[in-house]
Amino acid sequence: MSNLDTSHPAFTPTGQLHFGVNVLGPAAELSFDELRTIAQTAERGLFSLLTLDERYWLRSDPGTVAATDPAGSNDVTTLLSALTAVTSHIGVVVAAAPDYDEPGDLTARIASLDQLSGGRAAWHILADGAVYGESPLEQDAGEPSGRHALIAATQRAWSTPQETEPPGPVETLGAFERDGQLYSVGLGALRQPVTRRGPVVMHDAGSPHDSATAAAYAEVILTPPASLEEALAVRRTLSASIQAAGRSADHVRILQAATFILAPTHEEAVEKELWMREQLPESVLDAKAFVGSYRAVAEQLLDFSRTGAVDGFMVMPWLFEDELTGIVNHLIPELQRRGAYPLDYTASTLRGHLALPQRLPGTATDARHTLPVIEVGELEDVRLDLDLRMELIVQKLQL
Repeated sequence: MSNLDTSHPAFTPTGQLHFGVNVLGPAAELSFDELRTIAQTAERGLFSLLTLDERYWLRSDPGTVAATDPAGSNDVTTLLSALTAVTSHIGVVVAAAPDYDEPGDLTARIASLDQLSGGRAAWHILADGAVYGESPLEQDAGEPSGRHALIAATQRAWSTPQETEPPGPVETLGAFERDGQLYSVGLGALRQPVTRRGPVVMHDAGSPHDSATAAAYAEVILTPPASLEEALAVRRTLSASIQAAGRSADHVRILQAATFILAPTHEEAVEKELWMREQLPESVLDAKAFVGSYRAVAEQLLDFSRTGAVDGFMVMPWLFEDELTGIVNHLIPELQRRGAYPLDYTASTLRGHLALPQRLPGTATDARHTLPVIEVGELEDVRLDLDLRMELIVQKLQL
C-alpha cells in the first residue's frame, strides 16, 4: 500500500465503513418473511441501508405474465414501508427508474416513505431504460434537461419548507378578570420553519454520463467492484467532479458493490469460491470478490477505509442465504475490533447513519421562540385592544 497515491485534495477520509445490502431482482421473488429476515439480520449488523431493486427484467416468453413483470410484482415502496414497521434504524432504498412509473407519483411515494419512516428513505435512481440515453442531453440556456432536470426538480420539491401552525399554550401562567371577562394567560411556542433535504438521492457511477450526473446531484454514489488502486482512482476523479459542480466532496458517500466469500480459514474460503463458481454463471459472481478468512478480509477492507478509497460497501448476499449472516456474525466484529466500523447506531435517520447534511446550506435551524399566548374564556376569537395586550406581555415579563 506504500506505493499508492492516497491523496484526496477535495475529500477528507473518515476511516469508518458503512455497509448496505442490495436485494437484486424483483422483490416478488422473495416472500415478506424472507425480506424481513434479511432486513433484521442487516440491522443486527448495524447496516446503514437496505435496497430493493425494482428494475424489471425482460421476459424469456413474451406474451405471458411472469413474476418478474410489473403486473406480477409487489410494489417496492409498499414492501419497504412494511419493513420499516419491523425494523427501527436501517435505511430503506427504493431502486427505481421513472421509465416504469410516472415520476411525480414515484417521488411522492418515496417522500411519503421518508416521512412515515422518520427519515430513513432514499431513492436510488436507476440509470437504465429509455429515459436515460448513453450520452448527455443538450442543455438550453444553462438549464438542466433530461434526468438532470428530474433530479433537480425532485430535490427542490422534497426540500420545500412546510408552514406549520404554532402550537397552543404549553404552560399556564395565571388568570385574571377585567370588565367582567375572564382571561387566562399561557406561554406558547412558535417554531421557525425548517428546510430539510428530504430522502437521500443515490446514483450509479458506471458510464461517464452517469458519473457526471452523480457528481452533480447524488448524495450517495454507487460504484462497481474494484481493486484498491482502481477505487482510489475513482475516488479522486469523483471528488474532483463533485468539487467542480460546486459541492463538497465531504458531503457525498461512495459505496462500492462487493461480493464476499468468507470462511474461518483461507483454504475453506477458496474451496467455497470454487464450489460457487461451479454453481453460478461466470457473469454473476464478480471476479473481484473478497475471498478469504474473516480476519484477512477485514484487513483488506481496512486498507479501503484508511485510504478513503470508499465509504463502504453494498453487499449482495441474495445468492446464498447464509452469506449475510456470516458477514454480520464474523466480519463486522473483526472490523469493529479494528476501529473501522461503528459499535452501535448513533442516529435514527439514514442521513445520520451516513453523516450527511440534514439541511440545505443557509436554511433555518430548529430555533424555538416563546411568546405569550392569550386564551379568552370560552371564546375562540376575541380581538383585544393594544393596551390590554401590552399589559399582558408586561405581566408575563415580570413573573
